Amino acid sequence: MALAMDPGSARYAPLKAFRAKGAPRDVGEQLGVRFSKEAHRAVGVFRTELGSERGATLDGAKRYGRKVLPRIERWFPDFVEEMRGYADGSGVKFDVLVAQWSGYGPSLGLKGCTDVAVGPPHTADGSVFVAHNEDYAPAYDGIVVPVHVAVDGRPAFFAMSYQGLFPTMGFNEVGISLTGNALDHNDTRVGIPKMYPPRRVLEARTFLEALESSMPQDRGGSFNNIVCSREGELYSMEGSATAFDALHGDGGWLVHTNHYVSPRMWGFEKDPRGTLCSVLRYYRARDLLAAALGRVTLETIMAIQRDHRSAPDSICRHEDDRTANDEHVKTLFGSIVNLSSGVAYVSGSPPCETEYRAHALVA
Repeated sequence: MALAMDPGSARYAPLKAFRAKGAPRDVGEQLGVRFSKEAHRAVGVFRTELGSERGATLDGAKRYGRKVLPRIERWFPDFVEEMRGYADGSGVKFDVLVAQWSGYGPSLGLKGCTDVAVGPPHTADGSVFVAHNEDYAPAYDGIVVPVHVAVDGRPAFFAMSYQGLFPTMGFNEVGISLTGNALDHNDTRVGIPKMYPPRRVLEARTFLEALESSMPQDRGGSFNNIVCSREGELYSMEGSATAFDALHGDGGWLVHTNHYVSPRMWGFEKDPRGTLCSVLRYYRARDLLAAALGRVTLETIMAIQRDHRSAPDSICRHEDDRTANDEHVKTLFGSIVNLSSGVAYVSGSPPCETEYRAHALVA
């Protein structure tokens, strides 16, 4: 199935994404071989993060990983096979890989991320746009890479993925997208770690399956997972470990940052005072998008992603030398998916300093 590139994309140079296809374990091995350097770098960052919190150790992370692995394996066995292939290909031991993405370790705070989604009748050409700024610790710059994955029997997808394995945004060939924001909830428990549902959403064949995959019952924590369709269905799935609310993009648009919007979820906010940076970005993005409704274009959203109002706590974020090193944050990339045409536009870091490149999903 080929998804035609929209006319405006000719202005954007192609984005090269590594392509992996085949059975789950084969896909994992291909990704591991290609991104071995990024995998080892990420493990090094993880070790540094563990050292920043008293009592956190790699052995502790491995023990915690052994607790959550059976839950992951029951819910998503094919992906566990993919991880085993990735370990073989990258040279990172499987138990270290599980520990790294188990949810164990220090709380790194809310590093950021700003998302907007908008569709007809608010876009100039009737397209559905879903956009995400990935804000995180600068040490991860270059570890998040573009991939095009086709697991046998599942929809192919494009994603920006940590070390090529764990997506933070993406969309698939049936027109379903996944983006999202970190939330700091007070009910974290042993369960499916929050990095796994985004990957399963990208393998969904139907929109209902995608929504269900974003909030597994046995989860140990959760992002706010934004799930959208090329038909213009926009949902912000605000989750914690034990509760969630499905916020519909009423009126054809929505914005989310890093705090709970649903009154049903306010009681799960771990530190309401600590969300003020998120509140600033949320209302700034809402104001900018609301002012353009009816004539939103790709460039409109790029301008939002490059906005510096209230810097350094702005939508486009840069390292602030006035803060401690472990509090540094930057926008690693900006991304916009045109679900109507099947094209993703991804900037380098940060979007105000780099060009966007286009990737058309062709399967």
